Amino acid sequence: MTPAARHAKLVREIEAHNYRYYVLDDPSVSDETYDGLVRDLRALEEAHPELVTDDSPTRRVGGEARAGAVQVKRAVRMLSLDNAYTADELAEFHRRVVEGLPEGEAPRFCVEPKLDGASVEVVYRGGRLVQATTRGDGETGEDITPNVRTMRSVPLRIEHTGTVTLRGEVVIYRRDLDALNAEREAEGLEPFANPRNAAAGAVRMLDPREVARRPLRAIFYQVVEGARLHQTHHESLEWLATLGLPTHRRHAVVDWEGVEGAISAIDHARAAYPFETDGAVLKVDAYRHQDMLGMTSKFPKWAIAYKFKAEQARTTLREIVVNVGRTGVITPVAVLDPVELAGTTVSRASLHNADMIEQLDVRVGDHVFIQKAGEIIPQVVSVDAAARAGKLAKFRMPAECPSCGTPVVRELRDAEKPELGRESATRCPNRRCPAQVKERVFYFARRFAMDIDHLGTALVEQLVDRGIVGDVADLYSPSLTPERIAELERMGVKSAQNVHASIQRSKARTLDRLLCGLGIPQIGQVAAKQLAEEAGTLEQLLAWTPEETREHVDAIRGFGPKMVEAVVEFLEDDGNKALLRKLVALGVGRPQPRADVAAEGPLKGMAFCVTGVLSKKREDVHADIRAAGGEVHDAVRKTTTHLVAGDKTGKAKLDQAKKYGIRVVSEAELYAMMRGES
Repeated sequence: MTPAARHAKLVREIEAHNYRYYVLDDPSVSDETYDGLVRDLRALEEAHPELVTDDSPTRRVGGEARAGAVQVKRAVRMLSLDNAYTADELAEFHRRVVEGLPEGEAPRFCVEPKLDGASVEVVYRGGRLVQATTRGDGETGEDITPNVRTMRSVPLRIEHTGTVTLRGEVVIYRRDLDALNAEREAEGLEPFANPRNAAAGAVRMLDPREVARRPLRAIFYQVVEGARLHQTHHESLEWLATLGLPTHRRHAVVDWEGVEGAISAIDHARAAYPFETDGAVLKVDAYRHQDMLGMTSKFPKWAIAYKFKAEQARTTLREIVVNVGRTGVITPVAVLDPVELAGTTVSRASLHNADMIEQLDVRVGDHVFIQKAGEIIPQVVSVDAAARAGKLAKFRMPAECPSCGTPVVRELRDAEKPELGRESATRCPNRRCPAQVKERVFYFARRFAMDIDHLGTALVEQLVDRGIVGDVADLYSPSLTPERIAELERMGVKSAQNVHASIQRSKARTLDRLLCGLGIPQIGQVAAKQLAEEAGTLEQLLAWTPEETREHVDAIRGFGPKMVEAVVEFLEDDGNKALLRKLVALGVGRPQPRADVAAEGPLKGMAFCVTGVLSKKREDVHADIRAAGGEVHDAVRKTTTHLVAGDKTGKAKLDQAKKYGIRVVSEAELYAMMRGES
């Protein structure tokens, strides 16, 4: 068999297994066998680089991080769906549909699950995936093509030669979220609250390699444009399935008398679905009727979402405990007799704050009803007061922090309107509170922030409890040596060295990662990067006066008044300023390169492809190259000037470098070039 034939055969096999696993949820081979096929394909492509194509399964791991989000204006606006919560509201929808169609034409309806994820639009042209975008504002979305290409449920090519635009939802299966959260908790990271948040946050990431690590799946539910090969919506859904495209595969086509039964069937079956659904979507099935009905400025007139009532369960409240978060907010949590709810066993539920406890009049020993907010987060919603046995004591929020003993403070909902009276948060004001410090260190070390490997929950608790770490800057103290870490429980010499090395590597993270890790209110990953690009360095951020801070931050696109004030207040706080000065003195945080300005430096005008095993993470090497003025290529190109070859560099890239006359350098030589050495 020729290499080309062998390549085509492996690609077909791998894509077939992807379809069975990610679309049909019915794998036919073991993970070991699948991984072996991918290894064979990768080895074949390294030996024969001319066989590599953009839609090869080996390309799903993700390419280089994007410099920023690219906006794409779509041809057909993506609208929202109007909602219905009662039978009367559904009947009103039916009345409007009937009145909008010619007399005597009875519409049929396609009823399908309402998916709970992140909306996307995907375009295939000539059988190949060419573009994917987020919902955005409906008319314009962000280009997320590299991210969607990492999702194995989405075929990179289909058997259709025309252009077709599809819409769908990016989701994470419940079982996959459980596994992902178990991994995060083992690493000392905060678990995701629900599949929707995990999916929505991942799909817009600028680094496709990070997206590839999430168990994301796309499920398509609409053919938007391109040659209409069918007369009805349900025929289009069935056609998508024949092309190997993932759909929910759970729809019914009924007349109006059958709508209630179709909705009820989805409601009863939803606990068994692998994905989250919070309702059913009704669509007029015939495209001809959809065109007649048209749309409003917000909603199509031919579709509506019927939202299910949240499932509830009754159980007994055994205890109310309080947790202290990284900002000092003290949150009460109900400890319950375990009960089954929406397919999971629930033993704890949120009580949010003292206001909620007072409004519910909930007491330890009560029989309570719980439901899942957004189908995910358990919360107490009511008390079975008639079943209350005897006189139960009311719960009072603690007067002192349970972690450090500091008197707590109670904050009004709106400090400008004290007449509202009721508190919205109970807070521990002590910055050195051990519980707060632990939570801040966990947050600081998360992958999207300073990305400190091996800094798990047990280790952080020991570092704080023993007084070794009092704030995030103490992680970089010269006194925190590998030998001192090795003295802690369950820490061997090698483990201690790994932790210390990971902390030291994180000192070179760019300013945006540092600002994100500091947890400035209102400032997430995207805003942290914008703020970092405006300031450039942590020293500059500290040097601004309050007026200068307000002027600079107010000029950042997308920053509203609350965000501006949050940054000003954070930087003017004496404790925060002391922490930032401490970080500067310890050399934490690298200047932020501007995405729109090429960095000056010794590598200006050079382009590098990095391959093989290096002493640092590859993304860190890429960041170093860019900071020194160089350009980074995800593959060897004719315009590449240097190939940085680490251990285990593949022969194929070395051959390509030789073919194009590209200079091959080691990691040590690269950093010598950055220092300006010949």
